[in-house]
Amino acid sequence: MCLGTPAVVLDVDYDSMTAVVDYGDGVPRTVLVGISEERVKRGDIVIVHAGVLVSKVGEEEVLEQIRFFEEVIGGEASEFIRAYSLLLEKSRSVRGANG
Repeated sequence: MCLGTPAVVLDVDYDSMTAVVDYGDGVPRTVLVGISEERVKRGDIVIVHAGVLVSKVGEEEVLEQIRFFEEVIGGEASEFIRAYSLLLEKSRSVRGANG
């Protein structure tokens, strides 16, 4: 099984096909942009697998994931809920700073 990790895009360089992302821990990391069907921009929430940005995730999808954790897994998922909530906050903050 392969797992992707959600992150927030802090910066994108399409010349080098790289992006700087934050997984919610405040540490910026450079990843490769591996999707071509849609462009990503600052503040987007994305899924990264093995150092490659593989998809863009809408805010509603993140909220749906939080609801899933709350309803199906409950209290055992509190760290997942916290992590996804932090990603939403970071995404909104970055988009707000970008205009």
